[in-house]
Amino acid sequence: MEHVNACFISYRHTGDPDAHQFVLAFVRQLKKQLGWWLPNMPVFFDEKGLNVGDHFNEKLAFELCRSACMVMFYSPLHFDPCNPYCALEYQAMLKLEEHHLGQTIDDLRNKGLIFPVVFRGLDCLPEEIRSNRTCENFDHITVEADFEEKDCQGRLNELAKQIFDRYRVLQNAGMLNDDCSNFHFPVLESIRPWLESVAPMCVTPMPGH
Repeated sequence: MEHVNACFISYRHTGDPDAHQFVLAFVRQLKKQLGWWLPNMPVFFDEKGLNVGDHFNEKLAFELCRSACMVMFYSPLHFDPCNPYCALEYQAMLKLEEHHLGQTIDDLRNKGLIFPVVFRGLDCLPEEIRSNRTCENFDHITVEADFEEKDCQGRLNELAKQIFDRYRVLQNAGMLNDDCSNFHFPVLESIRPWLESVAPMCVTPMPGH
């Protein structure tokens, strides 16, 4: 059987090395907590990010499909029409979630496969997420060491437990053995109206465009 990820971490690459260090600190501490629940189970985290011209569909879509759930590390421009990668990941995970939850597994009843972790911008989080999913709010984190504080560790452990629960149920039901070679992200134009409706800032076309 091909590898399976405990979770897929989706976050917006900003190009700011200081902001990136916060994400790395979060991922490091989450992995530590997951190690007690799912020893040696990989977590997919695209640390380097995408470059102009990269063909992201194949690799990222495959890794998302092979993940039990998604952890969405949210900041205000997570859903940005100018940088739509996170939006494509989210919409693709919605389809996976619909497929898995549609299998009438009692242990997944009323449980989602997307975990929003808000680092900044809770008021920018789309209403469809805020009103339908429990969010973990980490906007009090101001330095990387805060992730190591007792309260934060407890919350990360609870998140790790939720990831374990999803993984356990899906694995036992044989739903993580799907062939992911033909799984693709949606076409950008098909989600653009939605993306523009949830984006926190309007995109003004340049003169002449």
